[in-house]
Amino acid sequence: LSTAALAYIAGASVLAITVAVIGWRSETPGNLVLFVVITGLGMLAHAYPVQGFRHQAYQVTLPFIVIAAATLSAPQLVAFIVLIHLAEQARLRRRLYIQWFNLCDYYLSAAAAAAAYQRATLLLPDDAVGHIAAALSAGCIFVLLNRVLLAGALWLARGLSPLASGLFQSELLAADLIITWVAAPMLVLTLQAGPWMVLVTAGPLLLARPA
Repeated sequence: LSTAALAYIAGASVLAITVAVIGWRSETPGNLVLFVVITGLGMLAHAYPVQGFRHQAYQVTLPFIVIAAATLSAPQLVAFIVLIHLAEQARLRRRLYIQWFNLCDYYLSAAAAAAAYQRATLLLPDDAVGHIAAALSAGCIFVLLNRVLLAGALWLARGLSPLASGLFQSELLAADLIITWVAAPMLVLTLQAGPWMVLVTAGPLLLARPA
């Protein structure tokens, strides 16, 4: 890796750790049952991406990430991100520096999504429509920031410009956003009926064909 790429990964690492520490200090209680359910499903989904058109792989983890960002405490969100990447690493065996950067990327994006969701719930009505809109905004923030951070890494590490990397192709962005938006009704039903509703609403995602 080039010096610039190493510096980029180091910067992402420091920022992720700093955000995690700040969030940890402002800890709020989280739902343990919801954490276990969301994390278990997220680990399964992240380890087995879905095979899409032209051999593209899509992560159906995205709705679980949005729900985690909206409902889990700061320590639980850290644990969720770490565990889904450990599950992926156990199956795919990526190079450790790649997996570490992915973990930092996902955490920073999830933390931003959590902040967006919390802010949106303060501005929107406290009803189903308000939570759906907040979840959609959080999902968009996650997808876009995740790709921006990854684009920077690919540019510095492999010389791929954001255009050449294909990360911002309209069909790929649309697929990720559609998968992510499933989180909105999942979240509302979970808030209304309890953590076990995630198991019911996640059914179609878990039936997708793995890559």
